[in-house]
Amino acid sequence: MMIIIASVLVSISVLLFFVGLAYMRTSGEMQQRMELYGGSFQGTIEERELQQPFSQRVLRPLMRRMLGLFAWILPNNRIAGLQQRLTMAGNPGGITTADFIGIKGWTTIIMGAVFALYVYLGGGEMTVVTWLIGLVFVFIGFRLPDIWLSRQIATRQLELTNSMPDALDMMTIAVEAGLSFEQSLGEIVTRWDNDLAKEFRRVLYEVGVGMSRREALEHLSERTAVPDIVSFVTAINHSEELGTSLARVLNVQSQEMRIRRRQRAQEAANKVPIKILFPMVFLIFPAMFAVILGPAVPRIFRALGGVIGG
Repeated sequence: MMIIIASVLVSISVLLFFVGLAYMRTSGEMQQRMELYGGSFQGTIEERELQQPFSQRVLRPLMRRMLGLFAWILPNNRIAGLQQRLTMAGNPGGITTADFIGIKGWTTIIMGAVFALYVYLGGGEMTVVTWLIGLVFVFIGFRLPDIWLSRQIATRQLELTNSMPDALDMMTIAVEAGLSFEQSLGEIVTRWDNDLAKEFRRVLYEVGVGMSRREALEHLSERTAVPDIVSFVTAINHSEELGTSLARVLNVQSQEMRIRRRQRAQEAANKVPIKILFPMVFLIFPAMFAVILGPAVPRIFRALGGVIGG
């Protein structure tokens, strides 16, 4: 049992190490490189490179090469789907598709190595059950990054969904005050700093480089895959085609999304008693029974022993 616990802890620590490497790209990295290469430092390129931390000069390029070794695992159609999922998650840590595939390969190898270490230290024989357990370990290692990515997608979509009603209220006020649709998006981008503001910033950028507003909004719905945003984009595009009042469309959309948010909150509240039932039955009730009935168990056994002996 101690070997199993140690193996699990080692695998978790190694996995967290790779996740930490994925998050090493901070917002100040580009600024540091600009200060290094564009500042007043006098010297050769080699000397400038040596001024960088060891992790940036050696560890990060090495890890990117190692992660890229496993980019051949998935076919092209799966890679396209994976790229879409990374986009829906907001590209956490700035990881690319090759990086994510490499992480999947490394976690698979690590879990397989942990199982092999457990078998070697335990001195067990390779039976059919042992092979099945090994396959389970490998499958878990292969699926762990996908589980993490799905969690990131769900968290980001929930944040986008909760931000939409307030954003529509601000857009409605801005449009009624005489601003255009793009200017109302600009107000949100200027005042907010969340995932929704970043998505609207990208919409404004695409419109600014010559893309039509309809195409930019459709790209927004494809990147997020949030039902409320898809409904919002559809309503805006229909309003542009039919020539209806944009402020009225935004007001209606805001009211509908607030109703949906209230309904989702009520649904989550109704699920709470069911979710509490399992911890109470399997964790709380056994502890209560042990505390309440525990002192009486010896007396019951003594009484039963006296009756049987008599």
